[in-house]
Amino acid sequence: MRDFLQDEFFIKLVNNPDEDTRHYWQRWLEKHPERKKEFELARQTIQSIRYKKTKKLSESDYNRMFLNIRAFKQLQDEKESNNALFKKRKHYPTILRVAAVILFFVTISFGIVYLSSEHKYDQVTSYEEIIEINVPYGAKKTIRLADGSTIRLNAGSRFVFPKQFKNTVRTVELKGEAYFEVARDENRPFIIKTGDINTYVLGTSFNLRHYEAEEFIEVALVSGNVKVIDVQGNETLLNPLDAAIYSKDTKTITTQGFDARLVTSWKDNILLFEKATIPQIVQRLENWYGVKITIDLDNPIIGLYSGEYRDESLEMVLDGIGYTSGFQYSIDGNYITIKN
Repeated sequence: MRDFLQDEFFIKLVNNPDEDTRHYWQRWLEKHPERKKEFELARQTIQSIRYKKTKKLSESDYNRMFLNIRAFKQLQDEKESNNALFKKRKHYPTILRVAAVILFFVTISFGIVYLSSEHKYDQVTSYEEIIEINVPYGAKKTIRLADGSTIRLNAGSRFVFPKQFKNTVRTVELKGEAYFEVARDENRPFIIKTGDINTYVLGTSFNLRHYEAEEFIEVALVSGNVKVIDVQGNETLLNPLDAAIYSKDTKTITTQGFDARLVTSWKDNILLFEKATIPQIVQRLENWYGVKITIDLDNPIIGLYSGEYRDESLEMVLDGIGYTSGFQYSIDGNYITIKN
């Protein structure tokens, strides 16, 4: 039963179900009828507790709760198997006292974890082997997950995932930017945690951008379908070539169309600018090449720049942009100065 109690998708079914959630768990029960009794027991347990959104029990709390419930069940089984009336009367008050103590500690365990502001909802359980990949600026990395999904990580990204996914859900965490090609598995939704939003998919390809220094989180869908859910529980469904833009300031999501080539060209090592300002260009170059650029201009550069570079050196890119925009540059190791 512990798998159900740790499964956010299952908790959503109990506390805030929608059509997709009901459909998923209905199909799951059809494939696993032998676990129906365990399924119902977990549902009743969750219904008896008031969950707070985006909170998750630690492994030790789950173990304690699980053992307490199992001990209580064993006591009930012993009581039912005892047919002698005088034994029933003898043990019944004891069982009630033990049950009351167990329920008290279960309730306290939930209360401490769910009401504590210091307990992170994305804490991973100790029995999982967790892998963390950090991609420095100036680099990119492609990884393949155990389920067959391919993830391309952009510069300055942090990606956390289990070596093996659970039987019911595939959950990862991202800070930075990544292009996801998720292997389809209708029995196990794929969930990406990025700050205040979670992205739910079954199998699709999309770009997700979540840098802490930026004001927005962007989910840009290339193919398939995804669902984006924010911390308030608001859901946004995306169709191909739709992007969900989450504002960290206003805590709201808006949707808009996007140019797939402009958003995803980085994964093919294409540095693409489309009507970019000098500050925007500088930020892209710093991330792309892992350098620090200082702007020291006597006269501001007016106008926007568009251009495309495939696997070009930093000097070649600066030569091209500088010729068009009217600036010169000097390089000292990893430090570049742009000037008139």
